[in-house]
Amino acid sequence: MGRVNNAFAYDKKRARRMGKLYSTIDFNVNDKISADLFARVPEKPIVGELEIGGKSFKVTYQEIDAMLSTLQEAKRTVESKYRLGLMNR
Repeated sequence: MGRVNNAFAYDKKRARRMGKLYSTIDFNVNDKISADLFARVPEKPIVGELEIGGKSFKVTYQEIDAMLSTLQEAKRTVESKYRLGLMNR
């Protein structure tokens, strides 16, 4: 599997400022999937492993889409609450 992030390359001081999970987030691509299998049945194969906080989760391509959508919406919601002054003080 090929890594997307290289957690060892993160600046430790910056990583601490960004949050305790920041430097633990990575994705290992499953290099063993054939292009033919991916093209024919993209919803079935495990495309890789998401690593966060010392835990690993095997995921499909569609699960990556769902996570991306959820996290983008979460970010928009937090930003909107901040702009509208709805965050606790």
